[in-house]
Amino acid sequence: MSGRTIVFGDVHGCFQELQDLLRAVKAQPSDRLISVGDLISKGPDSRSVIEWAMKTKNLECVLGNHELRLRKHWRAGTLSTEKSHDAETYRQLGDLYEPAMRYIDQWPLTISGPVFLVVHAGFDPSEGLEWQTAAQLTGLRRLEDGRPWYEAYRERTLAVFGHWAKRQPVLRPNAVGLDTGCVYGGSLTALILPERILLSVPARRAYVEKKSWEEPALAGAR
Repeated sequence: MSGRTIVFGDVHGCFQELQDLLRAVKAQPSDRLISVGDLISKGPDSRSVIEWAMKTKNLECVLGNHELRLRKHWRAGTLSTEKSHDAETYRQLGDLYEPAMRYIDQWPLTISGPVFLVVHAGFDPSEGLEWQTAAQLTGLRRLEDGRPWYEAYRERTLAVFGHWAKRQPVLRPNAVGLDTGCVYGGSLTALILPERILLSVPARRAYVEKKSWEEPALAGAR
């Protein structure tokens, strides 16, 4: 390994932007690539994204809420109708659906490194990770008191997450949010470790309408 770890935000089937980002970071086979989840669904080309993922040997992925939902129905032998875009995701995957779901079924809920933790959405810092449910790890944004979960996170280990689309990354000394809303016409963002370099590429266009954006709190950012 070259020593670089490149974590990237929610792709949502935006294959062209993913390729733009990989070129921008000059991704090499020796890099450790990590997806924060939601590689597929909502966007224009989930099939090309998952085809790329399945043949990229240096890629690791955590489960996003979209993959978790599709996996739940796949395991039950049904097709999801929970979201309006699920039918389009199935159409895009076509005959790749079964192998894609077998591949996704192997993804973990978290990925750890020496000084970082990758999770799709978040977790309750008052409880150990082993006590968090899949729904929390792929869907949590705020704690019961209304605060974003990362404002209550006090550990030094860098938590890297996606799920919560904002125009700019969440930047805190111990937490970085990478979902910058590519599928909504925002950008696709990567974090290069250990240097903590952020790099974004713009979306080619908005594939899904987003009615409002919530900007991140920058307290403690660096």
